[in-house]
Amino acid sequence: MARKRKQPTTWIHRNSRYLLTGVATAGLLLSVGCMAKGNSALAGSAYVQLGGLSLPLLGAIAYGLMGACAIGPVVTKNKSLEGPTWIGLFIGSIAMTIFSGYLLYIMLAVLQEPCIPCMVSAVLTVGLWGLTLVGNRWESLGQLLLPGISVALVAFIATTGLYAYAQNPNTFTAGNPPPVVETDSGASEIALAKHLTDIGAKKYGAWWCPHCHAQQTLFGKQAFDHVTYVECDEEGIDPQPNACRAAGVQSYPTWEINGQTYAGVQSLQSLAAASGYAGPQEFVNQNAGH
Repeated sequence: MARKRKQPTTWIHRNSRYLLTGVATAGLLLSVGCMAKGNSALAGSAYVQLGGLSLPLLGAIAYGLMGACAIGPVVTKNKSLEGPTWIGLFIGSIAMTIFSGYLLYIMLAVLQEPCIPCMVSAVLTVGLWGLTLVGNRWESLGQLLLPGISVALVAFIATTGLYAYAQNPNTFTAGNPPPVVETDSGASEIALAKHLTDIGAKKYGAWWCPHCHAQQTLFGKQAFDHVTYVECDEEGIDPQPNACRAAGVQSYPTWEINGQTYAGVQSLQSLAAASGYAGPQEFVNQNAGH
């Protein structure tokens, strides 16, 4: 039986784990920076929410695990970790690359709002995947075929599920949904909604309340997705009746802005004044709720 010819060890093979650790550390620092700075529109979007965890936190966890897999055998000097950690790096880098592609699609095609850190993260994940392929002396690419296809399929199903849930969350959630908002939002409505969320404002309401629907119609379907809404009726979706009682809500809708409550349907101009909003106020739905 012929002896298998030993493959030469190149510079990339000797240093691949250090390079992978460096890329993972850069991604971890980027994610931590995003958490400290605050969420972008993409990070706070329902399209990327997973178990209530924020996008930067999920990124930090993923990069941390990749860094641990990369440097673990070097630090511990445990040769038995070499094979399993390389497989782990390969599987993790494929999953992260597919998820990054999904994020780029949501960012550019759906939200149409660029996120520079997200694009940098996408480059880093592709870098991890590339370094994993060339940094190890794999016996054959065939050994990567089954785990590669498996993790790609799982990642594709997961991202498809996230997208479907964000498109129609009521399909996946128990409880009575509110009426569908038909009006579209202008840039001013979206900017006001984001401002209200940034300062911690909340809208309390009930799924059956026509005045609540009128308020949502004033914002439009795109803008109201950015508003922090608290469902007070126990038969609604994700109800929080205790929070409504604690806030002293007696009628719907009720707004809580900067420690003050405002009952009834509020014009967008009134909400702008009460919240200290100083952005554009060319609201297109001024009479939509009436």
